[in-house]
Formats: sequence, structure tokens, C-alpha cells
Amino acid sequence: MRFVFFLMLAATLNAAPRLRLLQTVLNVPVVPGNNGPSQTVDALNAGDGQLHLQATSSVPWLAPSIGPTDFCGLLGPCIPVQIALQTSSLAKGTYTGTITVSDPNAIDAPQFVTVTVAVGGSVPDKLEFFVPPDGAAASSFSTVSAPNVALSSSPWLAASVGTAFQVRLVLTALNLAPGDYNGSVTITGSSFAPDNKTVSVLLHVTTQPILRAIPATVQFRIPQGANKQTAQIGIANAGQGTLTLSSSGVTASTATGNWLSVQGNVQGITVTADPSGLSPNTYSGTISIASNAANSSVTVPVQLTLAAQTPPVATSSGLIANDTQGGGALAQGDVVSMFGDQFTYGDPQNAAGLPLLTNLGGVQVFVNKQLAPLYYVSPTQINFEVPIDASLGDGTVQVVRSGQTGNLAYINIKSLVPNFLLLNGGPYAIMTTATNDLTGIPSHPVKAGDAVVIYTIGLGPTSPSVPSGTASPAPPNTLAQVTSASQVCFGAQTPFFQPPCATPFFVGLSPGFVGLYQINVVIPQGVPSGNTPVYFLVNGVSSDAVQLAVQ
Repeated sequence: MRFVFFLMLAATLNAAPRLRLLQTVLNVPVVPGNNGPSQTVDALNAGDGQLHLQATSSVPWLAPSIGPTDFCGLLGPCIPVQIALQTSSLAKGTYTGTITVSDPNAIDAPQFVTVTVAVGGSVPDKLEFFVPPDGAAASSFSTVSAPNVALSSSPWLAASVGTAFQVRLVLTALNLAPGDYNGSVTITGSSFAPDNKTVSVLLHVTTQPILRAIPATVQFRIPQGANKQTAQIGIANAGQGTLTLSSSGVTASTATGNWLSVQGNVQGITVTADPSGLSPNTYSGTISIASNAANSSVTVPVQLTLAAQTPPVATSSGLIANDTQGGGALAQGDVVSMFGDQFTYGDPQNAAGLPLLTNLGGVQVFVNKQLAPLYYVSPTQINFEVPIDASLGDGTVQVVRSGQTGNLAYINIKSLVPNFLLLNGGPYAIMTTATNDLTGIPSHPVKAGDAVVIYTIGLGPTSPSVPSGTASPAPPNTLAQVTSASQVCFGAQTPFFQPPCATPFFVGLSPGFVGLYQINVVIPQGVPSGNTPVYFLVNGVSSDAVQLAVQ
């Protein structure tokens, strides 16, 4: 029966269309008082059958429609999603909307196109900066076509034009006394008339504190009826002296409703958006931070997009092996992060212990119709383990929230996809000594003869086999080992150089963990000092390469 089930699943997958969009982000400059130029995004069918597309908009100034099938060169037949920009009534400013492209019978649908229009263009009317003596600041903006840039006679102001017609301004207060300095930058020659203007530049050189809010804007996207969400704003002093908040401190204000609240001090600010009682719409608010800084009260814009409830949506190509450098195929037993929307309406939840459950807060994940163990669930991210016996090849992942099924997302599963676990996102791997001290990094390099433990994922089945979601065996039990031949190589392989490689003395699941592997190896002689590439092979399949600091 299991064999018959997989044949039926494969037949269903092979017969299904699979949506692919050639572009998902559009940035369009618009002349004030005019409709913007129409845009087209081409959709392809990466599967079988036929696509039957629909398109809807989150804002009234975007009007999408589906055009007749066209031909996209070597890519074959494509379906144009045509987008009219009805922007004539929009005031000067930046606006963002979303086009949803859907087909209820397609894999990797719906997908989304984010459209941002800059009414009046992206060149500001004026710029203002605060820096300490001998300090510096920078700012960038883009023009539609190659500009001519002329500066006022201000030795503290410099400009350059980079790729995509990005104008970068650099202000340097070297040898400038405290005070205010005025300058300007004049843009000419752009094919977009609103770009061509003179931008006034005001530089404040001050010995007072300078308040920086990080990030400078905050955005929430919450489904109607979901729990409130929080975000953090960090506060930094980019100037001199001691930064303190004024008696008025940190305050929040909104144009509609009381959905925005704030708590915090100079150590940091917590912003809370509570959607209770609100209808789907976009809401704006501000956080004001009053201080003794030279730039006084700093305002942080806050936007809440309250979305209508939908089934859970897994983003196309939104599955990646956890903590690695990229996506692509996944391995049996892999630790996976999946991104999307409306996975849950509750607060984020972590697994309480082992074995991992297949239902966390009412959320389930099916990999080829097989329940997957869950590490973590939040409204926009789920971390799960690919079942160790998941069928190989093309398949699907689907999220179910409290019985409501989401879309099908494409997945490709292999027996192994070796990857390092990266330290703080790279470029070094998580590697320890036998006493669990981090090593292989500039502050603690390795040397020949060191025994190290390299942590990895994606090495596939082991002997003995460990059921999905359960902790791998620890001594005195028999450890779960990868039986395929393995090597760790140190250096970049070229036609003229074979880097030194070492055979590990253990490759297998890390005792007591789920989905985590380790490679125990001795650093061989002949590894060049400094930063050198390191990679490993399992059954001839190479991992990604990372940097290794060698003494």
C-alpha cells in the first residue's frame, strides 16, 4: 500500500502546474498628477498541466489583469500579469502595494509581486545630517537614468555615481569646528524630469550627543484576529557626551485607533501593535523619542498592515536548510526553516522538549503527506525536520493551521545535502575543541594536530537509524554513524593543487540532538596558515566551503 501511495503522489505532482514568476519586486518612479507606466510580470509553468491564473491587488491604485499567453524566448510559453498604475490622485511620496497571483490547483501558488511607486521620484528636496567633530556621514538616492552631479563649493561634501544610477553623498567633518554648514548637490540630465533639481544639504557639527534609532522605521503585518506583535528599536549615541532621554521620554501616536503602544528607555524600546477591533487596512503611527541630543526629538514611522485572514501561505522557494548559506535541495532528516504568512495566529512557540511533536500550537507540516516534527512555529516562520524516511525527488510541503490547509510548496529531497552550520551567518563554521571551546576563528585558530568537532546538517540516514523527531543516542548506547566514506579537505582545489584532506574518526548524529550532525577530525599537517577554505565530502558529495583560521 505504501508503494501504491507514493506512485499516486508522484502522479499527482507530475500532473500539477507549478507557478513561477520572473520578477517579484517592482520599483517605479511616477510624475506627480499622472498615472504611472504600466508594468508586466511574466509567469511560467514549471510543472505540467495548465495554469489558470487570477490576480488581485491590496491597494486601489494597482489594477492587475491576466493577459493572453505569450512566448518568452528560450523560457517558452509565459502568461503576462499586466499591472496598471492608477496613481494620478496620489500625493508626492512613496507607496507600496502587493499583487497576489494565484491558481488554486498549482504548486507554489499564490505568489506575490511587491510594487513600490515613488511619486515625484527618489531624489529628496533636502538632506540634514548631525555628526561629531572629525566625524562623517553618508546618504544615497537613485535617479532613473545617468545623472550629471554638481556640488556647491563645500570641501566637506563629496559625491559619486554607482550602479543603478545611485548617487552617494559623503560628508566629512574633518577639521570643522562645531557649527552649521550649508551646501547643495544639483542633479541634471536624468530622463525623469522630477529627478533634476537642487538638493540643499545641511551639516550640523556638534559636540552634543546624537541620537540614532535602529531601525529607522518599523513595519508590522498582522492578520485580523491574530495576537499582538512586538518589535525592538535600539538607541545609539553617534555623537559625544552622554545620551539621556527627556522627561517626556518615548511616546506613540496614531491617526486611527489606539493600536500602537511603546515602552523603553535609552537601553532600548519595545513597540507593540495590537490589532484588536481593527478592520483590514493599512494604519500609520509614529514613535517620538525626546532626548538631550543635538537632533532632539527623533521620530520613527510605524506602519501596521492588517491583513484579512487566509489559509496559511508557504512562500515559493521559502524553504532553506537551517543556518546555511542557501536553499536548493534538502536532505532526509534535514533541519529546515520555512517562511510565509499566517502560519499561526498565536504567539511564537518553541518545542517544549524531545521527542519533537508534529502538532505545535495547532500547526502541522506535511512533507509529501507525511507529518514532520516541529521545532518552532511563528506567524511567518516554521522550523521543522524533514522525515528521515521522506521519499526522494520532487515533492510538496503543506502547512495546516487548526485544520485549515495551506498551499502546496515545491520541495526536492535527496539522501544527503552536506552543509556546515555557520557561526553568526558566516564565513566561519561552528567548530569546537574537545572541551567545547569555539575554534577555527581568528581569535582561536586551529593548528596541525588539533582534534576538532565540526557541526553540520544534511548528512542523511545513519546506522543505527534514528526515528524522526527523537534525540540521537548517546553513550553508553551505540552512536548513530554515517556509514558513507567521508573526508575533510583544507584549501582550495585547483587543477594544479590538491589540498590536504583528512579522514574523520567519527561522522554521525550529535548525541542528544535532533537533526544535528558532527564531524570529528584531526587537523592534518600542511594546512596553510591564515584564512583557508575548508569543505568536506560524504559519499563523494561536497559540502559548501567556509573559512578556517589556521595558526
